[in-house]
Amino acid sequence: MKPTNSGSQLAVRRAASTTGLLFVLLLVAFTASNYSSLNTDRLIGAASSSHAETALAPAACDVAKGEWVPDPAAPYYTNATCPFIDSRQDCMKYGKPGLHSILRWRWQPHGHGCDLPRFDPAAFLRLVRHKSMAFVGDSVARNHLQSLMCLLSSVEHPQETDPKDCIHCTRSYHYRSHNFTATVFWTPFLVRWNLTRDGALQFMDPHNVFLDEPDPELARVAAGYDYVVLNGAKWFTRPVVLHEGGRVLGCSGGGCGGDANVTAYVPPERAVRAAFRTALRALRGFRGSRVVVRTVAPPHYENGKWYDGGNCLRTRPVRSGDAAAALPETEAAFYAAQVEEFRAAAAGADDPGRFALLDVSGMMQMRGDGHPGQYGHWPHEKVGFGIDCVHWCLPGPIDAWSELLLHLLTR
Repeated sequence: MKPTNSGSQLAVRRAASTTGLLFVLLLVAFTASNYSSLNTDRLIGAASSSHAETALAPAACDVAKGEWVPDPAAPYYTNATCPFIDSRQDCMKYGKPGLHSILRWRWQPHGHGCDLPRFDPAAFLRLVRHKSMAFVGDSVARNHLQSLMCLLSSVEHPQETDPKDCIHCTRSYHYRSHNFTATVFWTPFLVRWNLTRDGALQFMDPHNVFLDEPDPELARVAAGYDYVVLNGAKWFTRPVVLHEGGRVLGCSGGGCGGDANVTAYVPPERAVRAAFRTALRALRGFRGSRVVVRTVAPPHYENGKWYDGGNCLRTRPVRSGDAAAALPETEAAFYAAQVEEFRAAAAGADDPGRFALLDVSGMMQMRGDGHPGQYGHWPHEKVGFGIDCVHWCLPGPIDAWSELLLHLLTR
């Protein structure tokens, strides 16, 4: 019997030992599993937290600050491939000297890893499918729209809606296959205005400008468009009589045109600030996707103005650190007024993200080579802008504005 009992006890001890070992192994496995899960959860949580912090942190890349760098692949188009170039900005047609090298630059923002992607026309048209975009402002707004249409022309050509043979008027273009409409609203002051007398010349004589009354066109924009690109400043350097609150404030720009009854002087930047405030308030009820405020694009007249022999003869961009890269006093004041009114409008909006700033002033100050100058017409032709250092050649540096615009709209 003893041998049998001894064998049974040994078997029991072995079974217990095996059970204990299995229990220990299971305990170790369970602990390891929980420890692993706990650490995995912590890692996931840390990654999520890090991602959230990154998403909430301000962008390190400021695309408004940078340099123009050589780009052998430029330009995107030519006057042979784009039919939407205004003749007066067709620098290829009229043989602007050095144009081959003038066109071969692209905007490169400062900062490691900071880049502005090349314009993708197909991506832009996908983004705006079944939508509409209004370019609101002066003739440089039209310049911008024509640049955009040239950039999109490799994918689709639009049809003009209700074609007009006019320069300073509202014109609209429809991209049928994408159901996208782009319209330029010519509102040079953004507020209501008229000429001070019958028979006056639109470009030379004084205008009445009513700083607290939005241009009636803005009501159409706010009611019917998904995107608005707003600009304006240059016309405030012309002779204007400023009105506000039902009374005359004074004169700005080039003066009152000899009106002895109005003597008070109003700085042009004050008028620009008031006009932007009025326009942005008029868009407060805007139900579209985004209001984009484009900052002033400086002219580059040297040795005079547009009417007395000034010209723009530069043949290459300047560097960001050069003295010539600093905004002139007038444009710097306009820029400050525009940015401050943009910030105030965004801060007062239900959704500040619906306002965006298309900051082009610094980058365009560096491109005094990009204007038509005297090459927006044949030498024997008499035109309004005999020497144009205000508008931009197409193709030209203004094409970067649509790169910036696409960047803003996809953020």
